Amino acid sequence: MFNPRSEQGPRRLVKRSPNYVPNELILKTVVEARNDELPHYLNVVAGASAATTSFSDASIDGVLQRLDLRTRSIARVFVPRTVISAALPGVGFRTLASSPISAEYQEDEDAYGLSRIYKITLERDVNVLRVCDELRTSNAVENARPNFIAEVFQRPSDEFYGYQWGPAIIGCEAGWEIEIGHPDVVLAIVDSGVDLRHEDLASKLKPGEDFVDFQGSGGSRYELLGDYRNRDFEPQDEDGHGTHCAGISAAESNNARGIAGVCWGGKVLPVRVMFRVFDNFEGRETSVGTDVDIDAGIKFAVDAGAHVINLSLGGPDSSYEEVLQYAYDRNVCVLAATGNENSSAPSYPASNPKTLAVGAINSNLNRASFSNYGSAYNQFVMAPGVEIASTYKDNGYLYLQGTSMATPFVTGLAGLIVSRTLRNGERLPVEEVYKIIRETATPLGSGKGDLFYGEGLINVVAALEATNQRLN
Repeated sequence: MFNPRSEQGPRRLVKRSPNYVPNELILKTVVEARNDELPHYLNVVAGASAATTSFSDASIDGVLQRLDLRTRSIARVFVPRTVISAALPGVGFRTLASSPISAEYQEDEDAYGLSRIYKITLERDVNVLRVCDELRTSNAVENARPNFIAEVFQRPSDEFYGYQWGPAIIGCEAGWEIEIGHPDVVLAIVDSGVDLRHEDLASKLKPGEDFVDFQGSGGSRYELLGDYRNRDFEPQDEDGHGTHCAGISAAESNNARGIAGVCWGGKVLPVRVMFRVFDNFEGRETSVGTDVDIDAGIKFAVDAGAHVINLSLGGPDSSYEEVLQYAYDRNVCVLAATGNENSSAPSYPASNPKTLAVGAINSNLNRASFSNYGSAYNQFVMAPGVEIASTYKDNGYLYLQGTSMATPFVTGLAGLIVSRTLRNGERLPVEEVYKIIRETATPLGSGKGDLFYGEGLINVVAALEATNQRLN
Protein backbone atom coordinates (compact mmCIF):
# COMPACT_ATOMS: atom_id res chain seq x y z
CA MET A 1 0.00 0.00 0.00
CA PHE A 2 1.21 3.45 -0.82
CA ASN A 3 0.86 6.87 0.65
CA PRO A 4 0.31 9.42 -2.16
CA ARG A 5 0.83 12.73 -0.41
CA SER A 6 2.44 15.01 2.08
CA GLU A 7 0.05 17.74 3.19
CA GLN A 8 2.40 19.46 5.62
CA GLY A 9 -0.07 21.95 7.02
CA PRO A 10 -2.99 22.41 4.60
CA ARG A 11 -4.78 25.73 4.84
CA ARG A 12 -8.23 26.43 3.51
CA LEU A 13 -8.48 29.26 1.03
CA VAL A 14 -10.30 32.40 2.03
CA LYS A 15 -12.49 33.67 -0.75
CA ARG A 16 -11.71 37.06 -2.20
CA SER A 17 -14.41 39.26 -3.66
CA PRO A 18 -15.12 38.40 -7.31
CA ASN A 19 -14.17 41.18 -9.72
CA TYR A 20 -17.50 42.62 -10.88
CA VAL A 21 -19.38 45.88 -10.98
CA PRO A 22 -21.00 46.01 -7.52
CA ASN A 23 -24.41 47.38 -8.53
CA GLU A 24 -24.95 45.76 -11.93
CA LEU A 25 -26.06 42.38 -13.19
CA ILE A 26 -26.84 40.72 -16.50
CA LEU A 27 -30.18 38.97 -16.87
CA LYS A 28 -31.27 36.46 -19.51
CA THR A 29 -34.97 35.69 -19.61
CA VAL A 30 -36.84 32.70 -20.98
CA VAL A 31 -38.37 33.18 -24.42
CA GLU A 32 -41.82 33.98 -23.05
CA ALA A 33 -40.51 36.81 -20.84
CA ARG A 34 -38.68 38.69 -23.62
CA ASN A 35 -39.47 42.41 -23.45
CA ASP A 36 -38.78 44.39 -26.65
CA GLU A 37 -40.24 47.55 -25.13
CA LEU A 38 -37.20 48.10 -22.91
CA PRO A 39 -34.72 50.70 -24.19
CA HIS A 40 -31.19 49.83 -25.28
CA TYR A 41 -28.45 50.61 -22.76
CA LEU A 42 -26.66 52.85 -25.30
CA ASN A 43 -29.81 54.95 -25.42
CA VAL A 44 -30.04 55.04 -21.65
CA VAL A 45 -26.43 56.19 -21.29
CA ALA A 46 -26.84 58.81 -24.01
CA GLY A 47 -30.15 60.01 -22.61
CA ALA A 48 -32.06 59.30 -25.81
CA SER A 49 -34.50 56.99 -24.01
CA ALA A 50 -35.90 57.21 -20.51
CA ALA A 51 -34.44 54.76 -18.05
CA THR A 52 -36.92 51.99 -17.28
CA THR A 53 -37.08 50.84 -13.67
CA SER A 54 -39.54 47.96 -14.11
CA PHE A 55 -39.09 44.86 -16.23
CA SER A 56 -42.87 44.56 -16.59
CA ASP A 57 -42.76 40.92 -15.56
CA ALA A 58 -44.41 40.15 -12.24
CA SER A 59 -41.98 37.34 -11.39
CA ILE A 60 -38.79 39.34 -12.05
CA ASP A 61 -40.06 42.56 -10.52
CA GLY A 62 -41.38 40.56 -7.57
CA VAL A 63 -37.91 39.20 -6.76
CA LEU A 64 -36.41 42.69 -6.75
CA GLN A 65 -39.23 44.03 -4.60
CA ARG A 66 -38.85 41.15 -2.15
CA LEU A 67 -35.17 42.04 -1.78
CA ASP A 68 -36.13 45.69 -1.29
CA LEU A 69 -34.10 46.74 -4.32
CA ARG A 70 -34.75 49.72 -6.54
CA THR A 71 -33.42 49.75 -10.07
CA ARG A 72 -31.82 52.73 -11.75
CA SER A 73 -32.30 51.25 -15.22
CA ILE A 74 -33.15 48.06 -17.10
CA ALA A 75 -32.03 47.94 -20.71
CA ARG A 76 -31.29 45.58 -23.60
CA VAL A 77 -27.61 44.70 -24.12
CA PHE A 78 -27.23 43.64 -27.77
CA VAL A 79 -27.76 45.90 -30.76
CA PRO A 80 -29.71 44.09 -33.52
CA ARG A 81 -27.66 43.20 -36.60
CA THR A 82 -29.97 45.22 -38.86
CA VAL A 83 -29.39 48.35 -36.80
CA ILE A 84 -25.61 47.86 -36.90
CA SER A 85 -25.70 47.36 -40.67
CA ALA A 86 -27.57 50.61 -41.07
CA ALA A 87 -25.12 52.45 -38.86
CA LEU A 88 -21.92 51.20 -40.48
CA PRO A 89 -22.02 53.27 -43.73
CA GLY A 90 -21.32 56.45 -41.81
CA VAL A 91 -23.83 57.11 -39.08
CA GLY A 92 -21.61 55.61 -36.35
CA PHE A 93 -22.46 54.50 -32.84
CA ARG A 94 -22.21 57.96 -31.34
CA THR A 95 -25.09 59.09 -33.51
CA LEU A 96 -26.79 55.74 -33.11
CA ALA A 97 -26.91 56.15 -29.34
CA SER A 98 -28.67 59.49 -29.65
CA SER A 99 -31.78 57.97 -31.25
CA PRO A 100 -33.85 55.03 -29.98
CA ILE A 101 -32.50 51.64 -31.07
CA SER A 102 -35.17 49.24 -32.29
CA ALA A 103 -35.53 45.67 -31.02
CA GLU A 104 -35.81 44.13 -34.49
CA TYR A 105 -33.67 41.08 -33.83
CA GLN A 106 -33.33 38.47 -36.53
CA GLU A 107 -34.25 34.83 -36.03
CA ASP A 108 -30.74 33.55 -35.37
CA GLU A 109 -30.06 36.37 -32.90
CA ASP A 110 -33.15 35.30 -31.00
CA ALA A 111 -32.07 31.63 -31.18
CA TYR A 112 -28.80 32.52 -29.43
CA GLY A 113 -30.80 34.39 -26.81
CA LEU A 114 -29.22 37.75 -27.63
CA SER A 115 -32.62 39.43 -27.78
CA ARG A 116 -33.34 38.30 -24.20
CA ILE A 117 -30.28 39.62 -22.38
CA TYR A 118 -30.62 42.75 -20.26
CA LYS A 119 -28.43 44.87 -18.06
CA ILE A 120 -29.94 45.83 -14.69
CA THR A 121 -28.39 48.71 -12.78
CA LEU A 122 -29.36 48.95 -9.12
CA GLU A 123 -29.57 52.17 -7.11
CA ARG A 124 -27.14 50.94 -4.46
CA ASP A 125 -24.26 48.52 -4.06
CA VAL A 126 -25.53 45.11 -3.00
CA ASN A 127 -24.45 41.48 -2.80
CA VAL A 128 -24.89 40.90 -6.52
CA LEU A 129 -24.19 37.17 -6.25
CA ARG A 130 -27.11 36.77 -3.87
CA VAL A 131 -29.40 38.84 -6.10
CA CYS A 132 -28.49 36.66 -9.06
CA ASP A 133 -29.20 33.52 -7.03
CA GLU A 134 -32.64 34.86 -6.14
CA LEU A 135 -33.44 35.90 -9.71
CA ARG A 136 -32.55 32.43 -10.99
CA THR A 137 -35.41 31.06 -8.88
CA SER A 138 -37.87 32.96 -11.08
CA ASN A 139 -39.55 30.93 -13.82
CA ALA A 140 -39.06 33.92 -16.12
CA VAL A 141 -35.28 33.85 -15.80
CA GLU A 142 -32.92 31.56 -17.73
CA ASN A 143 -29.78 32.97 -16.13
CA ALA A 144 -28.52 35.87 -14.04
CA ARG A 145 -24.89 36.74 -13.40
CA PRO A 146 -22.77 39.66 -12.19
CA ASN A 147 -21.31 42.09 -14.69
CA PHE A 148 -17.75 40.79 -14.37
CA ILE A 149 -14.74 42.99 -15.11
CA ALA A 150 -12.47 41.39 -17.70
CA GLU A 151 -8.68 41.66 -17.83
CA VAL A 152 -6.39 41.72 -20.84
CA PHE A 153 -4.28 38.66 -21.90
CA GLN A 154 -5.05 35.05 -21.03
CA ARG A 155 -5.07 35.59 -17.31
CA PRO A 156 -8.19 33.67 -16.26
CA SER A 157 -11.01 35.34 -14.38
CA ASP A 158 -11.24 32.50 -11.83
CA GLU A 159 -11.74 33.87 -8.33
CA PHE A 160 -8.78 31.98 -6.80
CA TYR A 161 -6.38 32.54 -9.69
CA GLY A 162 -4.60 35.21 -7.65
CA TYR A 163 -3.70 32.52 -5.11
CA GLN A 164 -2.07 30.36 -7.80
CA TRP A 165 1.62 31.17 -8.28
CA GLY A 166 2.29 28.00 -10.27
CA PRO A 167 0.68 28.72 -13.67
CA ALA A 168 2.45 32.06 -14.15
CA ILE A 169 5.89 30.78 -13.18
CA ILE A 170 5.77 27.96 -15.75
CA GLY A 171 4.57 30.23 -18.56
CA CYS A 172 0.91 29.25 -18.72
CA GLU A 173 -0.45 32.70 -19.51
CA ALA A 174 1.58 33.02 -22.72
CA GLY A 175 1.08 29.30 -23.41
CA TRP A 176 -2.71 29.66 -23.25
CA GLU A 177 -2.49 32.05 -26.18
CA ILE A 178 -1.32 29.02 -28.18
CA GLU A 179 -3.42 26.23 -26.66
CA ILE A 180 -5.90 25.80 -23.80
CA GLY A 181 -6.68 22.13 -24.41
CA HIS A 182 -8.57 20.24 -27.09
CA PRO A 183 -12.06 19.14 -25.93
CA ASP A 184 -11.28 15.55 -26.96
CA VAL A 185 -8.12 15.30 -24.84
CA VAL A 186 -8.63 13.07 -21.80
CA LEU A 187 -6.49 13.38 -18.66
CA ALA A 188 -6.91 10.43 -16.29
CA ILE A 189 -6.45 11.11 -12.58
CA VAL A 190 -5.67 7.70 -11.08
CA ASP A 191 -5.91 8.56 -7.41
CA SER A 192 -8.43 8.85 -4.58
CA GLY A 193 -11.20 9.74 -7.03
CA VAL A 194 -12.60 13.16 -7.84
CA ASP A 195 -15.40 15.18 -6.24
CA LEU A 196 -18.00 14.38 -8.89
CA ARG A 197 -20.11 17.41 -7.99
CA HIS A 198 -17.37 20.01 -7.64
CA GLU A 199 -18.32 23.32 -9.28
CA ASP A 200 -14.95 23.58 -11.04
CA LEU A 201 -14.80 19.98 -12.30
CA ALA A 202 -18.25 18.42 -12.73
CA SER A 203 -18.83 19.70 -16.26
CA LYS A 204 -15.49 18.28 -17.41
CA LEU A 205 -15.72 14.73 -16.08
CA LYS A 206 -15.83 11.60 -18.21
CA PRO A 207 -17.54 8.51 -16.76
CA GLY A 208 -14.98 6.94 -14.44
CA GLU A 209 -14.77 3.97 -12.12
CA ASP A 210 -13.97 3.04 -8.52
CA PHE A 211 -11.43 0.19 -8.40
CA VAL A 212 -10.94 0.10 -4.64
CA ASP A 213 -11.68 -3.40 -3.36
CA PHE A 214 -9.74 -3.95 -0.15
CA GLN A 215 -10.79 -7.17 1.54
CA GLY A 216 -7.86 -7.50 3.94
CA SER A 217 -6.95 -6.02 7.30
CA GLY A 218 -5.20 -2.76 8.05
CA GLY A 219 -3.19 -4.47 10.78
CA SER A 220 -1.82 -2.39 13.62
CA ARG A 221 -0.89 0.49 11.33
CA TYR A 222 -4.06 1.37 9.44
CA GLU A 223 -7.60 2.00 10.64
CA LEU A 224 -9.78 1.59 7.54
CA LEU A 225 -12.20 4.43 6.84
CA GLY A 226 -15.00 5.16 4.42
CA ASP A 227 -15.55 3.21 1.20
CA TYR A 228 -12.81 0.60 0.85
CA ARG A 229 -14.78 -2.35 -0.57
CA ASN A 230 -16.83 -3.14 -3.67
CA ARG A 231 -15.81 -1.64 -6.98
CA ASP A 232 -18.45 0.48 -8.65
CA PHE A 233 -18.99 3.29 -11.14
CA GLU A 234 -18.89 6.09 -8.57
CA PRO A 235 -15.25 7.27 -8.18
CA GLN A 236 -16.28 9.81 -5.54
CA ASP A 237 -13.33 11.32 -3.67
CA GLU A 238 -13.54 10.92 0.10
CA ASP A 239 -10.01 12.21 0.70
CA GLY A 240 -9.54 15.29 -1.49
CA HIS A 241 -6.14 14.38 -2.92
CA GLY A 242 -7.41 13.27 -6.33
CA THR A 243 -9.70 16.28 -6.59
CA HIS A 244 -6.73 18.54 -5.87
CA CYS A 245 -4.68 16.91 -8.65
CA ALA A 246 -7.59 17.09 -11.10
CA GLY A 247 -8.00 20.82 -10.51
CA ILE A 248 -4.33 21.58 -11.13
CA SER A 249 -4.38 19.65 -14.40
CA ALA A 250 -7.69 20.69 -15.86
CA ALA A 251 -10.12 22.67 -13.71
CA GLU A 252 -12.78 24.51 -15.66
CA SER A 253 -11.20 27.90 -16.19
CA ASN A 254 -11.80 31.50 -17.17
CA ASN A 255 -15.28 31.09 -15.69
CA ALA A 256 -15.04 33.62 -12.84
CA ARG A 257 -15.00 30.98 -10.13
CA GLY A 258 -12.56 28.59 -8.49
CA ILE A 259 -9.12 28.08 -9.98
CA ALA A 260 -7.51 27.73 -13.40
CA GLY A 261 -6.29 24.34 -14.66
CA VAL A 262 -3.28 24.00 -16.96
CA CYS A 263 -5.16 22.11 -19.70
CA TRP A 264 -8.52 23.68 -19.04
CA GLY A 265 -10.07 22.76 -22.38
CA GLY A 266 -9.57 19.02 -21.88
CA LYS A 267 -11.60 16.40 -20.04
CA VAL A 268 -10.90 14.58 -16.78
CA LEU A 269 -11.31 10.82 -16.32
CA PRO A 270 -11.63 10.06 -12.57
CA VAL A 271 -10.26 6.66 -11.54
CA ARG A 272 -10.43 5.79 -7.84
CA VAL A 273 -7.67 3.47 -6.61
CA MET A 274 -6.89 4.95 -3.15
CA PHE A 275 -9.00 4.94 0.02
CA ARG A 276 -8.95 6.69 3.39
CA VAL A 277 -7.19 5.31 6.43
CA PHE A 278 -5.91 6.61 9.73
CA ASP A 279 -2.17 5.91 9.92
CA ASN A 280 -1.42 5.02 13.54
CA PHE A 281 2.33 5.19 12.92
CA GLU A 282 2.22 8.77 11.66
CA GLY A 283 -0.83 9.87 13.64
CA ARG A 284 -2.77 11.31 10.71
CA GLU A 285 -5.43 10.51 8.16
CA THR A 286 -4.28 9.79 4.63
CA SER A 287 -5.11 7.58 1.64
CA VAL A 288 -3.54 4.32 0.53
CA GLY A 289 -4.07 1.82 -2.27
CA THR A 290 -2.94 -1.63 -3.36
CA ASP A 291 -0.98 -2.64 -6.45
CA VAL A 292 -3.90 -4.72 -7.68
CA ASP A 293 -6.31 -1.82 -7.62
CA ILE A 294 -3.78 0.66 -9.03
CA ASP A 295 -2.86 -1.72 -11.87
CA ALA A 296 -6.52 -2.19 -12.71
CA GLY A 297 -7.11 1.55 -12.60
CA ILE A 298 -4.22 2.34 -14.94
CA LYS A 299 -5.38 -0.22 -17.51
CA PHE A 300 -8.94 1.07 -17.31
CA ALA A 301 -7.66 4.59 -18.00
CA VAL A 302 -5.81 3.39 -21.09
CA ASP A 303 -8.77 1.38 -22.36
CA ALA A 304 -11.16 4.26 -21.67
CA GLY A 305 -9.26 6.51 -24.05
CA ALA A 306 -6.98 8.54 -21.78
CA HIS A 307 -4.22 10.42 -23.59
CA VAL A 308 -2.37 11.26 -20.36
CA ILE A 309 -2.36 9.55 -16.94
CA ASN A 310 -1.47 11.28 -13.67
CA LEU A 311 0.05 9.08 -10.93
CA SER A 312 0.60 11.16 -7.81
CA LEU A 313 1.34 8.05 -5.77
CA GLY A 314 4.17 5.60 -5.24
CA GLY A 315 6.35 3.45 -3.06
CA PRO A 316 9.82 1.89 -2.80
CA ASP A 317 9.01 -1.41 -4.51
CA SER A 318 9.18 -1.97 -8.27
CA SER A 319 5.57 -2.24 -9.43
CA TYR A 320 3.23 -1.65 -12.37
CA GLU A 321 5.79 -2.74 -14.98
CA GLU A 322 3.35 -4.62 -17.22
CA VAL A 323 0.58 -2.08 -17.15
CA LEU A 324 2.97 0.84 -17.71
CA GLN A 325 4.33 -0.98 -20.77
CA TYR A 326 0.71 -1.50 -21.86
CA ALA A 327 0.11 2.26 -21.61
CA TYR A 328 3.39 3.10 -23.35
CA ASP A 329 2.69 0.78 -26.28
CA ARG A 330 -0.69 2.44 -26.74
CA ASN A 331 0.87 5.89 -26.83
CA VAL A 332 -0.44 7.06 -23.45
CA CYS A 333 1.77 9.48 -21.50
CA VAL A 334 2.21 8.66 -17.80
CA LEU A 335 3.41 11.33 -15.36
CA ALA A 336 4.54 10.15 -11.92
CA ALA A 337 5.59 11.88 -8.68
CA THR A 338 9.14 11.25 -7.45
CA GLY A 339 8.02 11.20 -3.80
CA ASN A 340 8.40 13.26 -0.66
CA GLU A 341 11.22 11.63 1.32
CA ASN A 342 14.09 14.00 0.31
CA SER A 343 15.85 10.91 -0.96
CA SER A 344 17.74 9.70 -4.03
CA ALA A 345 16.47 6.14 -3.55
CA PRO A 346 14.19 4.94 -6.35
CA SER A 347 10.44 5.19 -5.97
CA TYR A 348 7.90 3.60 -8.27
CA PRO A 349 6.23 4.23 -10.67
CA ALA A 350 8.39 7.38 -11.10
CA SER A 351 11.57 5.32 -11.52
CA ASN A 352 10.03 3.29 -14.33
CA PRO A 353 11.53 4.51 -17.66
CA LYS A 354 8.10 4.43 -19.32
CA THR A 355 7.02 7.36 -17.16
CA LEU A 356 8.16 10.98 -16.91
CA ALA A 357 9.08 11.66 -13.28
CA VAL A 358 8.27 14.98 -11.60
CA GLY A 359 9.88 16.71 -8.61
CA ALA A 360 8.71 19.83 -6.77
CA ILE A 361 9.99 23.41 -6.46
CA ASN A 362 8.78 26.32 -4.34
CA SER A 363 7.89 29.82 -5.51
CA ASN A 364 11.54 30.90 -5.19
CA LEU A 365 12.54 28.26 -7.76
CA ASN A 366 14.32 26.20 -5.13
CA ARG A 367 13.82 22.46 -4.81
CA ALA A 368 11.19 21.69 -2.19
CA SER A 369 12.93 20.29 0.89
CA PHE A 370 10.93 17.05 0.66
CA SER A 371 11.30 16.39 -3.09
CA ASN A 372 13.10 13.19 -4.11
CA TYR A 373 15.92 13.55 -6.62
CA GLY A 374 18.72 11.77 -8.45
CA SER A 375 19.54 9.49 -11.37
CA ALA A 376 16.93 6.91 -10.35
CA TYR A 377 14.32 9.20 -11.89
CA ASN A 378 15.54 9.11 -15.51
CA GLN A 379 15.76 12.77 -16.66
CA PHE A 380 13.03 14.06 -14.36
CA VAL A 381 11.58 17.57 -14.52
CA MET A 382 10.40 20.02 -11.89
CA ALA A 383 7.07 21.78 -11.36
CA PRO A 384 5.43 23.89 -8.62
CA GLY A 385 4.70 21.80 -5.53
CA VAL A 386 4.64 24.04 -2.43
CA GLU A 387 1.56 25.91 -1.20
CA ILE A 388 -0.48 24.91 -4.25
CA ALA A 389 -4.08 26.13 -4.34
CA SER A 390 -6.56 23.81 -6.02
CA THR A 391 -9.93 22.14 -5.85
CA TYR A 392 -10.73 19.87 -2.90
CA LYS A 393 -13.44 17.50 -1.71
CA ASP A 394 -16.88 18.74 -0.66
CA ASN A 395 -16.79 21.44 -3.34
CA GLY A 396 -13.91 23.12 -1.52
CA TYR A 397 -10.50 24.64 -2.23
CA LEU A 398 -7.30 24.02 -0.32
CA TYR A 399 -3.55 24.57 -0.26
CA LEU A 400 -1.52 21.34 -0.39
CA GLN A 401 2.10 20.59 -1.12
CA GLY A 402 4.14 17.66 -2.31
CA THR A 403 5.40 16.11 -5.51
CA SER A 404 1.79 14.94 -5.81
CA MET A 405 0.89 18.55 -6.59
CA ALA A 406 3.80 19.10 -8.97
CA THR A 407 2.92 16.12 -11.15
CA PRO A 408 -0.49 17.34 -12.41
CA PHE A 409 1.14 20.54 -13.70
CA VAL A 410 3.15 18.35 -16.07
CA THR A 411 0.09 16.21 -16.79
CA GLY A 412 -1.67 19.39 -17.91
CA LEU A 413 1.29 20.37 -20.09
CA ALA A 414 1.32 16.93 -21.73
CA GLY A 415 -2.40 17.43 -22.37
CA LEU A 416 -1.70 20.75 -24.10
CA ILE A 417 0.97 19.15 -26.30
CA VAL A 418 -1.37 16.31 -27.28
CA SER A 419 -4.04 18.92 -27.98
CA ARG A 420 -1.78 20.67 -30.50
CA THR A 421 -1.19 17.37 -32.29
CA LEU A 422 -4.91 16.52 -32.40
CA ARG A 423 -5.70 19.87 -33.97
CA ASN A 424 -3.23 18.95 -36.69
CA GLY A 425 -4.62 15.45 -37.19
CA GLU A 426 -1.50 13.83 -35.73
CA ARG A 427 -0.25 12.07 -32.60
CA LEU A 428 3.34 12.29 -31.44
CA PRO A 429 4.84 9.19 -29.81
CA VAL A 430 5.07 9.23 -26.01
CA GLU A 431 8.85 9.59 -26.09
CA GLU A 432 8.53 12.63 -28.34
CA VAL A 433 6.15 14.29 -25.87
CA TYR A 434 8.53 13.54 -23.00
CA LYS A 435 11.45 14.85 -25.07
CA ILE A 436 9.68 18.15 -25.78
CA ILE A 437 8.93 18.65 -22.08
CA ARG A 438 12.50 17.84 -21.05
CA GLU A 439 14.28 19.84 -23.76
CA THR A 440 12.20 22.98 -23.26
CA ALA A 441 12.39 22.93 -19.45
CA THR A 442 14.24 25.91 -17.98
CA PRO A 443 17.54 24.69 -16.45
CA LEU A 444 17.97 25.10 -12.69
CA GLY A 445 20.89 24.40 -10.38
CA SER A 446 23.97 23.47 -12.39
CA GLY A 447 22.01 23.11 -15.63
CA LYS A 448 20.51 20.23 -17.59
CA GLY A 449 20.86 16.91 -15.80
CA ASP A 450 21.35 18.47 -12.37
CA LEU A 451 21.24 15.94 -9.53
CA PHE A 452 18.55 17.87 -7.63
CA TYR A 453 16.67 19.65 -10.42
CA GLY A 454 16.88 17.16 -13.29
CA GLU A 455 16.15 18.81 -16.65
CA GLY A 456 14.71 21.89 -14.95
CA LEU A 457 11.39 23.68 -14.54
CA ILE A 458 8.76 22.94 -17.18
CA ASN A 459 8.09 25.80 -19.60
CA VAL A 460 4.60 25.70 -21.11
CA VAL A 461 5.01 28.30 -23.84
CA ALA A 462 8.40 26.93 -24.96
CA ALA A 463 7.01 23.39 -25.05
CA LEU A 464 4.04 24.44 -27.18
CA GLU A 465 6.23 26.43 -29.54
CA ALA A 466 8.50 23.40 -29.92
CA THR A 467 5.45 21.23 -30.58
CA ASN A 468 4.33 23.57 -33.36
CA GLN A 469 7.80 23.42 -34.90
CA ARG A 470 7.77 19.62 -34.88
CA LEU A 471 4.31 19.52 -36.41
CA ASN A 472 5.32 21.96 -39.13
